[in-house]
Amino acid sequence: MSGDSAPAAEVKAGHNGADGQSAQQPPPQQQVVAGDTLNMPRIVLHVENPLGKTVVIDATPTDCLMDIRQFLLETPESCYFTCYSLQHEGKPINDFAELAEYPELKEDRINNLKMIPGFYDESSARTHVRRLREILVNPPVHVTQKTNPYVSDPGELKKEAPGAGNSASAGAGASKGPAPPPGANTKKDGKKRNPEKAAAAGAGAAAGGGSAFDVTAYPEATRPQREKVPEVVRNINFSAWNPPPGNRRLRGDILYLEVATLEKNTLHVTCSVNGFFLNRSTRDRFDPFPAATAYTSHTLVELLKKASHSFSSKFSRLMTRRMTRHPYEVIMRPFPVHEWMARAGPHAYDWNRAEDSLLTTYGMEGGRGVLRDWNEEYQCCHEMPRDTLVDRILYNRTRYRVYLDFRDAAVKGAVAVINGNIPPINPMDEERAWVYLYNKIFFSLTIDGRDNYKGIGGDAVSHCNASHDLLGISAFEGAGVKQLYTLATLSVDYRGHRVLAQSIIPGIFHGDQASTHVYGSMDGNDRIKADPKFHALMKEAANKLHLKEHTVIDKKDNTVTIASCSETKGIIGSDRRHYVLDLTRYFPRDANFPNYKTHPTALLRPELVTHYCYNEAIKSIMEKRTAELKKEQERKKAADEKKDGDESKSGAGGEGVQAKGKKEEAGPSEGKKTTPAPGQIKVIKFNPDVFCDVKMADPEEEKNDKLTVVAASQFLSRALLPKLMTAFRSLQESPLDGTSLTDIMHKNGINVRYLGRMAGLAIKLQIPHIASLCTNEMIVRAAKHVLNSMLRDVKPDLHENQETWFLAPCIVRFLNTFLGPNCCGKGLSDDQLRAAGELLDVQDQEDRKGAKKQLPRGKSRGSKKKKSGKRGDDSTAVKLADGRKAPTNPLAPANLWIKIHRLVKKKFDVKLPLKSNSFTPRRKLCMLRSLCKKVGIQLSCKAYDFDSKDGLVFQIDDVLDLFPVVKTVELSSKDASACIDQAKLFMSQDRLQGAYQKLNDAQGILHQTYGPLHEQTALCYSLLALVCYRAADVPQAVEMQQKALIVYQRTKGMDHYETAYAHSMLALFLHSMGLSKHALNHIRKSLYLLELMCGPNHPDVASAHVNVGMIYQETNEVVTALAHFKRAKEIFSSVLGAKHSQIGLCEHTIAVANSFMGNFKEAMTCEIASQNLYKASFGEKSRRVQESKIWLAWFTKQASEVAKGLTKAKGGLMPIPPHLSPFVWLSLQKLTPTRGVSELVQLIQLSRLRAKQQLAAAAAAATDKTKTVANGVPQVSETNASVENSGAANPVNGNTTEMTKAQKRKLKRQKQKQKKAAAAAAAAAVTTAS
Repeated sequence: MSGDSAPAAEVKAGHNGADGQSAQQPPPQQQVVAGDTLNMPRIVLHVENPLGKTVVIDATPTDCLMDIRQFLLETPESCYFTCYSLQHEGKPINDFAELAEYPELKEDRINNLKMIPGFYDESSARTHVRRLREILVNPPVHVTQKTNPYVSDPGELKKEAPGAGNSASAGAGASKGPAPPPGANTKKDGKKRNPEKAAAAGAGAAAGGGSAFDVTAYPEATRPQREKVPEVVRNINFSAWNPPPGNRRLRGDILYLEVATLEKNTLHVTCSVNGFFLNRSTRDRFDPFPAATAYTSHTLVELLKKASHSFSSKFSRLMTRRMTRHPYEVIMRPFPVHEWMARAGPHAYDWNRAEDSLLTTYGMEGGRGVLRDWNEEYQCCHEMPRDTLVDRILYNRTRYRVYLDFRDAAVKGAVAVINGNIPPINPMDEERAWVYLYNKIFFSLTIDGRDNYKGIGGDAVSHCNASHDLLGISAFEGAGVKQLYTLATLSVDYRGHRVLAQSIIPGIFHGDQASTHVYGSMDGNDRIKADPKFHALMKEAANKLHLKEHTVIDKKDNTVTIASCSETKGIIGSDRRHYVLDLTRYFPRDANFPNYKTHPTALLRPELVTHYCYNEAIKSIMEKRTAELKKEQERKKAADEKKDGDESKSGAGGEGVQAKGKKEEAGPSEGKKTTPAPGQIKVIKFNPDVFCDVKMADPEEEKNDKLTVVAASQFLSRALLPKLMTAFRSLQESPLDGTSLTDIMHKNGINVRYLGRMAGLAIKLQIPHIASLCTNEMIVRAAKHVLNSMLRDVKPDLHENQETWFLAPCIVRFLNTFLGPNCCGKGLSDDQLRAAGELLDVQDQEDRKGAKKQLPRGKSRGSKKKKSGKRGDDSTAVKLADGRKAPTNPLAPANLWIKIHRLVKKKFDVKLPLKSNSFTPRRKLCMLRSLCKKVGIQLSCKAYDFDSKDGLVFQIDDVLDLFPVVKTVELSSKDASACIDQAKLFMSQDRLQGAYQKLNDAQGILHQTYGPLHEQTALCYSLLALVCYRAADVPQAVEMQQKALIVYQRTKGMDHYETAYAHSMLALFLHSMGLSKHALNHIRKSLYLLELMCGPNHPDVASAHVNVGMIYQETNEVVTALAHFKRAKEIFSSVLGAKHSQIGLCEHTIAVANSFMGNFKEAMTCEIASQNLYKASFGEKSRRVQESKIWLAWFTKQASEVAKGLTKAKGGLMPIPPHLSPFVWLSLQKLTPTRGVSELVQLIQLSRLRAKQQLAAAAAAATDKTKTVANGVPQVSETNASVENSGAANPVNGNTTEMTKAQKRKLKRQKQKQKKAAAAAAAAAVTTAS
């Protein structure tokens, strides 16, 4: 095998190559690789194909032979070999076994394997032909793995010399401050560029962000087209002579092929048991005997090479193609990632795709062969040991792979169910109650088919419960009760429907004898069961999830004690496993929405339960500690008073009294502990059945349980919400779009239904960008429900216009109304809105009378009977003021926006203003992106005119496709998360070596578990990059951040907010290396993505403008840089106010830019404004104010010299003393290392530190006592002195040893000397700088 393909083996087959490099050539900078971190040995395999070529694979003992075979299929030297067996020293190896099961495969030497050709059967023959077709359409290439393109070319640094030295020093000393701004001559640059054009080009849409934004620069649309594959054969088809007749099948014939070569010859090929050969058949005559020229081969490729000279030469060239790409760009994605905007490409000619669509099995592997038992595979993973780290890695890895396969099959099956391609298993029931069983997966539409939620929301409640079920399963599996099993579950949103896919409990469809319901209620609380053994397991899980064991009374007056909500079901399957399902209401209800009938799905999130319990635990610990400290101080005071009264006494008697007093003091002090016992910590548990239609056995207990839930709900509304808004105001948290906003809310335990309250708080606290973001998210979520209901009703119907038959016209008409000229009721009269409201009331009454319910899209929808009353007749007519009938079309602007307005009011309890003029084209673009991602719509990448006068913003051809939106159970590694949390803590303490080691450990765990393409892996790489940057290893930081960027792009999407931040951080590191050209490219991409997600007026957009300006300033394009700085100032002023500290930063950058241009008076004015803002925000003595004074002094000096004629106004500037760079300020604020560390963890660590100090103080006190008794002279040990110097002699730290007055005076004099020396050093530094 060539050297270029060998490194990929470590990434693809072994999953242990952190950097995608081979074992023979370890990474030059990354010293700790994944295998070394986990002590996982490596096995080097040399696989020889039937032609004698060797492929080198670096694997681990846990790798399966199927992984090796998969890698061989992706290697050019062996890609077309499909029917073979692997042998080692003449002994065959099982394809489904792990390498560890073969002890003859040694770790310290090269192991030679051979590919021995096997015999074909019908399945393997079809697989072989299919693989050749895949190669001809998308051939594998030799990938030259360029891990870091930014540092591989040493001449790059020389080309960008003007800013290289300054920027490199900035990266090397990020903690101390960047290098001085270069003294560039901007006069020469001014001759080359027009300042006005430069400013316009640099700042982009500086005035309001209107039509200047180019949406066609979307990354997915601008990606270069794949290189056209050269044609090596015209086509390979299955012959019409198939299947072979009986006599030929008995002689070994399996199938026949027709191959049209480039020489315009038609070859008829027979696939037999032992290979391929040419036969004598033609299209008119069947002659299966070998042709006169007896070409035979075990593979079809080798046969065609012999029969066609063109195929031989071109296929050989096809297999020698090379490509320079990063290793992570060639690895197959674990799951498809759909973009909401794409370029409509040509429809390629592909035989395999055509056959797949015609003979699709909807996710069933192996065609119609043996079905995979998804439940058995998933539960076998659950039963794997998890005692050691290696065990947990194998458990998570196996579970992840099984769940990915289940996801692929379930999504394909769900799409087939929605398209009506799979029949229900209960066709005699009502259509709404249909369920589906396919590929051993149970599919059900999230509609209230059995009327379980009738009167409290119906279909809407069932739709929401699917998300709650996934959340409950994730939390339940996190509890780690090994004897309780959950089902593999996910939900799929497609074409307006939501389908819940689950694995099947064994015996659930085979009667009561096969599976048994033993826990919870199956029939709406008519009868609640609680098996003792099952209850013990549920209680164990409830204790870990802060849930309370409680007693309820079912509708048959039976008293039952349960440890979950009454709706959770426990079933013992035929495999005797204990299954838990229906975890939709596993967590307590939100007492801020106590009415169960109006808000049946208002539950508290598990994150809130955790935050509240931690907060109360910390509060109880601190209260306990405060009480103990108070008692200790009182005891100490009493001892001091007693000691002062005995000072007149001396001699042995006095010593005896003192010793006796010490003994008396030791009694109570030994009995007291600063850290309370675990039983003394306040334990909080919630009853999930309060505020529900469940009857409790003990009313007094129910009252107390309600108070607990009310306290947690008030903690959410009174503590967490204001705290989050404060974080938004201070820019500690800065959401960009609806996804990032909901992620931040969920991380803090806040539900999406609080968006209305957040919008009100944002307006009150004057945070306009948060208020706008919350408003957009509420409107888009309401519009999503309206559009989904319309998509569900799209069907061919002879009584309707053909425009309503298909999905694309429906989507286009909705988008034109939703985002057209009448967006949010703009341009509509009050009379039109009033009539639309009345019409909606009438239609709602009709729907309630007719019991209109959601129906699945099935085969019988076209035969559904028409209602006798059609909307739009006189019975539902509403008159306008001028006597005309109001339009009844639901897509009329007034009707649509009144419906959206009411949905927002119902879901978020907020009344939005209609006829608003604040919905600019840029804001509409953000809403369009959010809606498409939520519904699953892919549009053509083009500039849409949202101000079109005719209202036709979108055309039918603009809708390219619909894609499924999948929600899954959260899969993450707890070991890796713990390492990452510890690394963040070390980074906050500036312990970079420890942080680097922990992140390397996490990286190794993640690579062994999930491979490189995983969300946690990207986070680990980002933190590694930051650690390397702070440790002055900028090239390594660039390499790590580049990996993080690629992983985010391939797992999250091209326009995800994490991808935008990754571009920004990579630009920072490249800028620090002096590669301004590459840095400018990435920061521009970041700025584009930021504006695409949140519009032009957002703090992060302003920060990006500052960063772009800094890079332009480094490259001497000061005019363009100044335009970006001014644009950043405008944005900050509009969203944060004119007195925010970020305005001071912008004023400072503008001052520096003016100084580069020689405008020192303007620079002085801006710097004075910056200094005043800093004084108001941070105080007179803050570091930023002192730095601003130095800058102002330098500007003043330069201005005076220019006025006196000593220097020229432009050019000849001297370097400015180095201080904080605005670029570093605005880029590093997104990766604050202290975020994400639990307060409880910090408290525990602080308690341990104090305990150590107490032990040291106690030992020192005991030593002092011994010396005092022996010598009769009071002494102070060195340990006590050090404790006193560190502040540990106070009662908080438990040190009761007293110092004499002389010792205190001496210690005070030492501290005064230290302060004077520090002040003198600071003054000398300021003098030197000025």
